[in-house]
Amino acid sequence: MRGSGEYCVVVNEQFRDGEAMTARDAELIELAGVAYVITDARGVITEANRPATELLGVSSTEVHGKPLGSFVADTDRAEFSRRLHELKPTRAPRKWRMWLVPRSRHPLMAELRVVRNRKGGDEAALEWTLADITEQTSAEAQLRILASELEDRVDERTEALREESARLAAVVENMPAALIIVGADGNAQLVNDRAIEILADRVEGDIREWEWEAYRPDGARYRADEYPLRRALDTGEVVGNERMEVVTADGLTKFIDVSAAPVRDANGLTIGALVLFRDVTAQEGQERAEREFVTNAAHQLQSPLSAIVSAIDVLQAGAKDKPERDVFLGHIERETNRLARLAQALLVLARVQTGVEAPRDEVVALAPLLTEVGASLRPAAGVDIEISCPDNLAVVTNRQLVEQALINVADNAAKYTRQGRISLSADTVEGAIEIVVADTGAGIPAEEQSQVFDRFYRGSSNGASGFGLGFAIVRSAVEAIEGDLELSSEEGSGTTVRIRLPHAASMISA
Repeated sequence: MRGSGEYCVVVNEQFRDGEAMTARDAELIELAGVAYVITDARGVITEANRPATELLGVSSTEVHGKPLGSFVADTDRAEFSRRLHELKPTRAPRKWRMWLVPRSRHPLMAELRVVRNRKGGDEAALEWTLADITEQTSAEAQLRILASELEDRVDERTEALREESARLAAVVENMPAALIIVGADGNAQLVNDRAIEILADRVEGDIREWEWEAYRPDGARYRADEYPLRRALDTGEVVGNERMEVVTADGLTKFIDVSAAPVRDANGLTIGALVLFRDVTAQEGQERAEREFVTNAAHQLQSPLSAIVSAIDVLQAGAKDKPERDVFLGHIERETNRLARLAQALLVLARVQTGVEAPRDEVVALAPLLTEVGASLRPAAGVDIEISCPDNLAVVTNRQLVEQALINVADNAAKYTRQGRISLSADTVEGAIEIVVADTGAGIPAEEQSQVFDRFYRGSSNGASGFGLGFAIVRSAVEAIEGDLELSSEEGSGTTVRIRLPHAASMISA
């Protein structure tokens, strides 16, 4: 006797062939447990095996003469009628799913397979197999729901990762510090634009082959294995704010503060390293300038103080006659004034740059001011001082600031003029006041002219000395009184400085 699996094969083959069922076939189907129904062309049941009656919830006597469509759920009945009608012109097997409502059972999802008997005409019997697929359908629906939920979660996570990646990329590219991350093999995995800007093309390949020219603060050159990033990768060292002087690929020298750290996995193994560094070239230059300023200020203060102390010692030792006394008192007065001007210059610069005190305007007569500034100069022997200014010319401005600017410009002219003249003049130009200080001195090299107004800058030619504050104070003072400053110079032929101020005025004689 053949097993149930073999019966199913026989039924399926018979079903595919579309041949009429014999009594033997019906017996086989009955034993196989397949729900098998035969209807006429209108769908009225003429035969049904036991599995079919159990599926439909009726007895074998009750099922005969009933329309198969009466067991179809109301929601699917129109669809069943349409499909039944479509079977008339074709003998091809059909299969579809719909809800059935058995008489004594809960509704179930069934898969209907039907074929027209080949031995009849259009009115030939229809052979049906019915299969309860409720659990299968439920499982499929649940799988679809789970798949949909999983897909939604994957989409959400993907979008979250995309947003997180975009935020990270934005942070990396817009952070003020340069960033380089290397893998365990030493090759760069991430380099932001700031790192490329600072180091140019020196971030390619294995870091063990990078050939930076870099120096420590003490001037010692870094060896290849001493770079912070290399130490972090090879030894796991954490480096914090180490200052390096780096010669870039284009030959420029830059100062950078470097921090480096290893990147470790969950097991503590080093899988890479990262380095952060900032370009502190400007800061380093400022710090150096301020260190030089302290040194220069101490040196410059020493000279007038020494002269004052010496003069006082001589006076105390007995130089009390009027001629000698007047000479030493003159030294004391001159050096004291020099110290006062230096202190005033520093105070003016600080007040203007911090905005502690707004300048107070008044009417300033220019002819007396230029005369006073000219008289304070100590030019070299044979250098003439020329003053040119209309007697009634005046300007509404802050006297202290414009005087300080003129003194510094004129002192600079006296320092570098060994022959010829120094002229101080003022006049009206297009409704403004233009004050001009011109000399026939050494002049300023063209490459230095753009820097002479920078704080602490001291020219490299003609034995430049001093604090590097004179022209910086001039610029700050002129800016504070809303003026314009212009310098023109030719090396070996002298320098001209023009200060243009608004608010011209005229002095009225009584």
